[in-house]
Amino acid sequence: MDGSEGNLYLECLFPYFFVEQKHGWSGVQARIPTYLGIQDVSKRSAEFILGLDAIDMVLETQRIESAITLIEADWKNVERTIADIGTRAGVLVQGIPKKPSSSWRRDELVSLELDSGSGWVSLEDEIDRLAADLEEQFAQNLTSVGEAAPEIEEALSVNQDKATQLSIALASAIEDWEQASKQVQSLELRVEALEEDLRKHKDAALLQRLGASGSYGLPGDTCPTCGQSLPDGFEITDYPLTVEDNISHLEKELSTFRSMQLDAGRAAEIGQVRVFRLRDEMGRIRAEIRSQKDALISPNSLPDAAKVAQRLRDEERLNSLRAVRDSIESSIDELDSLAVTWRENKGTLAALRRREVTAADGLKMQALKSSLTSQLEAYGFRSLEPRSIEVSPKTYRPNHEGFDLGFDLSASDMIRVIWAYLFSLMEVSREFQANHPQLLIFDEPRQQEAARFSFQQLLRRAAENGAHGSQVIFATSEEEDDLTAMLAGLTHQMTSIPRGEKLIKPRMY
Repeated sequence: MDGSEGNLYLECLFPYFFVEQKHGWSGVQARIPTYLGIQDVSKRSAEFILGLDAIDMVLETQRIESAITLIEADWKNVERTIADIGTRAGVLVQGIPKKPSSSWRRDELVSLELDSGSGWVSLEDEIDRLAADLEEQFAQNLTSVGEAAPEIEEALSVNQDKATQLSIALASAIEDWEQASKQVQSLELRVEALEEDLRKHKDAALLQRLGASGSYGLPGDTCPTCGQSLPDGFEITDYPLTVEDNISHLEKELSTFRSMQLDAGRAAEIGQVRVFRLRDEMGRIRAEIRSQKDALISPNSLPDAAKVAQRLRDEERLNSLRAVRDSIESSIDELDSLAVTWRENKGTLAALRRREVTAADGLKMQALKSSLTSQLEAYGFRSLEPRSIEVSPKTYRPNHEGFDLGFDLSASDMIRVIWAYLFSLMEVSREFQANHPQLLIFDEPRQQEAARFSFQQLLRRAAENGAHGSQVIFATSEEEDDLTAMLAGLTHQMTSIPRGEKLIKPRMY
């Protein structure tokens, strides 16, 4: 169940070789264990016993599905890493889906943007702008503090005003982000409630299609939506909408709220990026204010330290944005590689699912049905026409019109089906040299007082298989004289245990 591979345990195979009396006759493969964590354990066991090519296809399919799951998990981790890198740097990354898709095109979909204060600009444009500014600053000669004092004072005043505005904008951005996050949480709860409501209505519709009767409405004094009691004077019908109408309405409502959820999530993401960007901008403005104040109190003959500090900050900012761009580009390269592998695996998986049953498997399934049908006819199966019984290619069990045999059979005919099915597996495996050990053990095979004629035919079938090298062991409490008469002319070996004695006895020393 966890996607890994392992061997089939003997507990999975032995129900095909040994039917014990207490529970083994309650149905076809009644004792297949379901607690070992093996997907479709009865199918895997039957495929192994018959040596079907299908088991190789199933294993290959499961390996590819597991690989696809791992790729999607890696994709999600890389996508989350890119979002974290962008958020911390104040860069909004758009166009990366939550999972791989065949339409993934990085050049057409992915965009990296920064909030410039007056609007969103691309990260590449911001890098080019900073690089041009730095080049211009380095082309200018540094002036002394005395010469630049008026300019420094004016810049200080502008930065102080800008710091005040940024503080107000940051407080507003934090509030917007918190509101968007609360809306996301609220919409998540609403979507969960709608999904649960839709599931219940679909269950009700399924019950109705299967023939269930009963009222799905509510009493007239109860609101059909919230279940609250209505005061006298309110009138409401018991069935405001049919179940199908409710399903249609809920599906449309769920689609709307999911779209709202996506929009709210995007707004929260943009708000978070804007908060980080404003905090970073606030830090840089404060650093400029500090350097400008330091410059104003330094000797007039010294170079303008504020301008030097500005150059260093701009250079650091430029290097930081380039590092963010390179890191995101590297991660997107990783997504490209994952997308290529994902598409290849998806194509291989689709081809595997389109692959038809191999000729060898077709012959085995045909032989299995033929053996099953001939035995049911010989055993006197009467609940259905024996030739209408098929072997399901999906479960490898006997079925009729697509349904496993069960409650539509008489108890004695169910026992005949178990006889025929287990002998068919042994015979087909022997014919095609598959993996059945050619051992079959029945504990009290004449269950449900099966007809004497049917039991005699079963003994004959067992003798025929024994003549071909198989070993069939029956433990039965039939009267010895009757059993001897039914075995007349059949190759067999009978061990009679007197009543009250044990077959396995303690060793005496």
